[in-house]
Amino acid sequence: MTQEILLTHLETELRAVLEVVRTKFATLPMDALTRRNSPESWNTLECFAHLNAYSDYYLSHIERCIHKAKARRWGPAPEFKSTWFGRYSVNFVDPKHPKLRKRKTSKRFNFLNKPVADDEVKRFIINTERLLRYLQMAHSVDLNKPSVPVAQFKLLKLNLGDLLNFLVLHTERHVGQAILN
Repeated sequence: MTQEILLTHLETELRAVLEVVRTKFATLPMDALTRRNSPESWNTLECFAHLNAYSDYYLSHIERCIHKAKARRWGPAPEFKSTWFGRYSVNFVDPKHPKLRKRKTSKRFNFLNKPVADDEVKRFIINTERLLRYLQMAHSVDLNKPSVPVAQFKLLKLNLGDLLNFLVLHTERHVGQAILN
């Protein structure tokens, strides 16, 4: 797949998610955001807190990757090549993947019954707009070369293209989960 096709697809998907969040969640009252389908499921606010925690970790890394790639003159590659770990990570969170099942979240990113801020939806919108800017900036760099340590296991790394793909699909997954609340 070409980098251009991947980035254009990710931008389109992320813009659609952002529109859903703005229209469906941004104006909901707190009682609707904190309603829980079952005692062991996340409420809407916890879904957004989870996504914001990922953004807090990865967005600064993405920005550094893009600046590093520009500084090293790693211009756009004709093809994006996903790594085996990248494909595994993307399939792990892809809401359309046929073998998707409930996953256990690490404590760091699990907000079930933990205090979360009232402004998680607003923070999510801001973080998503920032990710959209990075997707646009990524058109000018090689997505194959810069890499980022994985949040849960820093010895493993994802290249920039796999990470961007992972984050968009992860966002789709949990916004879909929030819609079901």
